[in-house]
Amino acid sequence: MNNVVLITGSGSGIGRAIALRFAKHGNPVVVNDIARETGEQVVSEIERNGGKGIFILADVSDVTQVKKMFGETKEKFGRVDVLINNAGVPGTFSLIADMPDETWHKTMSVHLNGTFYCMREAARMMILSGWGRIINIASIAGLMGTVGSGEYAAAKAGIISLTKTAAKELGPYNITVNAIAPGMVGTPTNLKLRDKGSPFIETAEKGIPTGRMTTPEEIAELLLFICSSTLSNINGQVICVDGGAEISISMDSFMLDFLTGKSSILKEKEHSK
Repeated sequence: MNNVVLITGSGSGIGRAIALRFAKHGNPVVVNDIARETGEQVVSEIERNGGKGIFILADVSDVTQVKKMFGETKEKFGRVDVLINNAGVPGTFSLIADMPDETWHKTMSVHLNGTFYCMREAARMMILSGWGRIINIASIAGLMGTVGSGEYAAAKAGIISLTKTAAKELGPYNITVNAIAPGMVGTPTNLKLRDKGSPFIETAEKGIPTGRMTTPEEIAELLLFICSSTLSNINGQVICVDGGAEISISMDSFMLDFLTGKSSILKEKEHSK
């Protein structure tokens, strides 16, 4: 393929799998993360396998750092052909009534603002080159909402809407924009939780018709497929990779019971009776 691929949040998990898969197929890869050590480890792994990659330390929620990252990429490779917006932050589960302001603002700044900042820079480059692929990692939470992570679901819903708008605006320039909506993914963190017998993971897997979490490698393979030069007319789509979990509500039932017992607001209501 030999497309220059920039992947945000690619120092671990899904992003790491994507970076390794694209590099394996001959694409120069820009690994971005806020953790230098893990990001540089991914680049080292790419190079050991005969691929080409660089690491750029940048926080995508900071527009100045985003502009600098794209500038460095252009200086090194001359362009960005493929942008994959994957960077995110873990949530601190809470009901909306109990959610701190900082949780809302942090999630929005990284997930939604970061996606927008990177898309804007990529669009400016891709319009001039006349070709591009942008893929945003959303979530089934953005399609159906999710108890305990209202800020995450809202950010992912915003990403989905932004994806569709960008697809309309950039399609005339041979740039496609799509979103991937994973369900529960078997990242190292989630696999460790599963091995420890986490009721959260156990309930999630029971609610997936296929009975298992999606692997990061499965997501990476799908992205490689979408970015193929022979697939130039898939645009504005939201593709779920969740084993059918979108049609399940078991996780919401678990989280509702769990968080209702912890909610300070609901405890106050109970005591006021």
